[in-house]
Amino acid sequence: MEQQESKQYWEIFEIKVRPLTERQQRTIAYNFCLLIEKDLDDLGKGALKLVQQLTAGDISSEECTAYREQLQHRLPDEGTSPYSPLIWALTPHTASYPAWYSAAIVGLNVIDLGRSTFPELTDLTKEILNSF
Repeated sequence: MEQQESKQYWEIFEIKVRPLTERQQRTIAYNFCLLIEKDLDDLGKGALKLVQQLTAGDISSEECTAYREQLQHRLPDEGTSPYSPLIWALTPHTASYPAWYSAAIVGLNVIDLGRSTFPELTDLTKEILNSF
């Protein structure tokens, strides 16, 4: 069952999210990050604000890099941390890691943290797509 749910999740990203603008893709990542907001400390909350600013394109890549590095230094040695989705959400859009892929990984991190499931994130993604 989970394999089918995972397949549906990835299909919506590859078919529907991939062609969107970077800002729209980042909006999806931001909405996923909101699911872990209550787990964040001050550093995480600051990073979440940067992720929100990315949805409007109102932030420099230097600021994102600085926050991403701070978050990475505070990651535990094992397991997924509430910082993990934020790190992916702040990852620059590149050919290797396009924003749509990073947004999908944000969702996987949220699932690993037990804050959502594949079907819930697939439904949330569809809701966000309908709002564009």
